[in-house]
Amino acid sequence: MNNSALTNSGNIPKDLNINIRLPVRTPNTEESLELHAARLLLLLNYAGIKEKIISRTKIAKMDFFVRYPAYLKKAAAINNISVDDEVNIKPDSPMIRYKYGPWDSKYYNVFALLIAKGLITILPSKNGDVFELTDRGRYAVRELDNVEFENIIKRCVLVSQLFRNKTGTAIKDFIYQYFPEVTSRSLGEEIDK
Repeated sequence: MNNSALTNSGNIPKDLNINIRLPVRTPNTEESLELHAARLLLLLNYAGIKEKIISRTKIAKMDFFVRYPAYLKKAAAINNISVDDEVNIKPDSPMIRYKYGPWDSKYYNVFALLIAKGLITILPSKNGDVFELTDRGRYAVRELDNVEFENIIKRCVLVSQLFRNKTGTAIKDFIYQYFPEVTSRSLGEEIDK
């Protein structure tokens, strides 16, 4: 039976308009707030002190090393720690060079999402904002603790070994000292390695 037969039979109105949408493509890390949120939850859990990190500078610089395996490996070598070879893995999502080193403007939206979902709290303190997992956030981390996030978890654990007891300023200074190729970029320029 052809389409004209169906139309002529009266079963399908002639003015019927069917909108066919293209399927939604799976977002990549750069576009997905949820994937950024998952990485930051894992960072708080595995690299925070009692599931908290104090200061935006510290969380951004720790996240830089999670997102850039090549720089994490170099930082580990500087501290005489041997790691598995992940040098050829490209960054999960590029960051830009900002006033105090690596930064991502998506942080504001990601942190808003995490707060709105009740997964973290952010409270001011004299040393900077305190980012802390909630009970619901700890539950979400348990859900994320699987093979899909295995490499990110390993990086978070290594970041913890290297930087857990350092301030955000100390980590920033480390980046400035050992990775001038990152900090010599123009403000707003993407860090591409």
